[in-house]
Amino acid sequence: MSQTSRSRRRALRYGLIAAIIALLSGGIVWLANDVSRQIDDLATANSDNLEYALSQVEVEFFALENAVLRARTDPGPGELAQVRRRFDIFYSRVSTLRDSALYAPLRQEEDFQAVIDDAWAFLQLYVPEIDGDDARLAAALPTLDRDLAALRPDLRTLGIRGIARFSLEADSRRAAVGATLQQVAFVAFALMLALLGLVVTLLALIRRSQRAVTRTRMTSSRLSAVISTSLDGVLVVNRQGLILDFNGAAETIFGYPREEAIGRPMAELIVPDHMRAAHDAGMKRYLDTGERKVIGAGRVQLEAMRKSGEVFPVELSISTAQSEVGEIFVSFIRDISARVAAEQELMRARDDALAGEKAKADLLAVMSHEMRTPLNGLLGTMELLDGTALDAAQRNYLRIMGTSGELLLHHVNDVLDISRLDSGMTRLAIAPFHLPKLLQDLVDGQRAAAEAAGNQLTLAPVHDGIANVQGDAMRLQQVLLNLVGNAIKFTRNGEIAVEVDHVPATGELEFRVTDTGIGIPEHDLERIFEDFVTLDTSYSRRTGGTGLGLGITRRTVAAMGGTIGVESEAGEGSLFWVRLPLPATTADTAVEGEDALPEPEVCDVLIVEDNAINRTVARAMLERFGHRVDEAEDGAQGVAAAERCAYDLILMDISMPTMDGVQATKAIREGDGASRNARIVALTAHALPADIKRFRAAGLDDTLIKPISRQGLARILGGTHAAEAAAGPPLIREDVVIDLADQLGDAHVARLIDSFLAEGDATVAAVPEDLEKAAAALHRLAGSAGVFGAAHLGDHLARLETLARDGRSDAFAAALPALQPIWERTRAALEAR
Repeated sequence: MSQTSRSRRRALRYGLIAAIIALLSGGIVWLANDVSRQIDDLATANSDNLEYALSQVEVEFFALENAVLRARTDPGPGELAQVRRRFDIFYSRVSTLRDSALYAPLRQEEDFQAVIDDAWAFLQLYVPEIDGDDARLAAALPTLDRDLAALRPDLRTLGIRGIARFSLEADSRRAAVGATLQQVAFVAFALMLALLGLVVTLLALIRRSQRAVTRTRMTSSRLSAVISTSLDGVLVVNRQGLILDFNGAAETIFGYPREEAIGRPMAELIVPDHMRAAHDAGMKRYLDTGERKVIGAGRVQLEAMRKSGEVFPVELSISTAQSEVGEIFVSFIRDISARVAAEQELMRARDDALAGEKAKADLLAVMSHEMRTPLNGLLGTMELLDGTALDAAQRNYLRIMGTSGELLLHHVNDVLDISRLDSGMTRLAIAPFHLPKLLQDLVDGQRAAAEAAGNQLTLAPVHDGIANVQGDAMRLQQVLLNLVGNAIKFTRNGEIAVEVDHVPATGELEFRVTDTGIGIPEHDLERIFEDFVTLDTSYSRRTGGTGLGLGITRRTVAAMGGTIGVESEAGEGSLFWVRLPLPATTADTAVEGEDALPEPEVCDVLIVEDNAINRTVARAMLERFGHRVDEAEDGAQGVAAAERCAYDLILMDISMPTMDGVQATKAIREGDGASRNARIVALTAHALPADIKRFRAAGLDDTLIKPISRQGLARILGGTHAAEAAAGPPLIREDVVIDLADQLGDAHVARLIDSFLAEGDATVAAVPEDLEKAAAALHRLAGSAGVFGAAHLGDHLARLETLARDGRSDAFAAALPALQPIWERTRAALEAR
């Protein structure tokens, strides 16, 4: 039906209602007038009757008076009988006035009552004569006539006043009835208006109900359209698990026509066999207890079964609703077979990429080893050659060869740094250090290079508030050294300045390296931190460089949680800034490893190395220290030599054919040869932290990174290792302590530290001589050290524990004295917090 037709019908309906109301209103008015008229008529008739009765009293009086006159003229029986009849009639009229309730209002008037009383007294006076014989009545006629004449004026007055009184009462009654009728009409009109309002309200409710029905119908239609056209399968199931609805997408997904699916148990239709028991148990649990797991849990990935029996992955969402059949379950099901397949393909691609990255890392490690090995021979031989008698030209050639070798080693190290930083295996050595001293040492160390290029390198005065800080000093030094080195490289006869200041907004420290060099064009600013980018070939080729330095610097700064940037103008110079979180600390910042190297004692050393050049270099360096040296060309020979002879130190190459250094070390440790407890040091170019950890697990005591130098050998022979001292574990890991304080509170952590200090004092002061008991005691203390981030102490305790558990009493006795000073420094650092 069109909107126009509905409007016309609505107007016709309202017009009909208005006509009916108008007709009813007119009817009410007409009826009210008619009732008023009829009441007036009734009132008039009643008044006429009363007035007639009053008039008849006077009429009957005159009739009596005439009868008395005629009887006096002719006192015969007939006339006397007429007197008696009229007297009785008059008597009856007066009795009516005297006793009838209709005349009670008149009787309340004193004059009226007096006239009645006089008339009644007159009647009572002449009753004996009337009831007597004719003679007696005839004798009384003269007095009767006289008394009637005396009574006449009063009766006249009585009639007039009575008629006037009843006329007034009739008017008053008509007015009262009229008012009542008006009230009735008003009430009727009000009722009619109320009925009209009720009708209007009912019509509005009907209209609202019709709109609600229309909306419901449209919503139902829209919902049906959405469900029927949904790309997801929609299943509606009742509490008995029977399918109530099954849309088109569900038909496509599961392969069942709707007519076949309706009314069948859902579990038997689409739930795979291996999940059916769990499904039934879950439904029973929900129906019994109301506990929900999958229902209302959002999207859940499960498996479903097609009509063909194929099991495939789906994404399922279930909700409940109420319907005319009770609670129902509405399930939206999406076939995610393609997506899962794509995800699996991506995972395979990711695994392949990771495998590629690992292969790349392995290749870099191997190439590093292969490049470091000849470099080791080259640089070591030149170092030995430098100690011989050379003329000036030969020494100059040697210097050039050494510079080239060092540069080549620097490039190799750059590639390794890139690999290590990209792999996320960079481990920061967080420890307190004195920042002004680090900056001053850095500037002093680079001043000669700067002056060689005609530059003036200065360090701006460090703010008084910047002193001891917590961070990785070696990484910071590497970053700043790179920036200062670049400034020197690209500045001639200019000025280079190093500054440090606070960043109030973030609490970080900002390091700035400024120069007056050639600057960087604006379009190159965004790519200078990319790998292998060299902007000025004239300078870079003269000074050398792979274009990796700033890339390594950017990665290192990021690993330290900082940011780096640059501001520059071509021809005006550059400003590189680095912002790092380096919190201030009051801990001891004494730098380890600054003491003079201990003088090594003469000992027997076995070199296990497959490269003849490396063996030659290492042997020459060791013999210069006065040590006795044996050689083995591979791992198997090294194991055999270690069984025959007792060596103080074994330098074990890691990458060797047939039996590598790790296997050889395990064989020596597990055997009962003469060198079972000897100190074994890895000799390798594999410098990644994971490799060093693997070496320690195999029984290697230390690691010496190629190329071998006399200083490195000296530290190894003296019981210390410069590389380990520089990159070893920090005394206290502040991040561990801060995290512990965040969780337990400062006061609680302070009490725990006091307990740890007491435990450490007792353990360090009385390490059991029995190795098994010593291992247990050191293990307990190592656990406590790990809790408080005492990394250096924990590392040494772990080493002692390993030596004790392996029964290497000599090595344990040699390493034990270092425990006391490490404990004292750890103790002081914790107490200073």
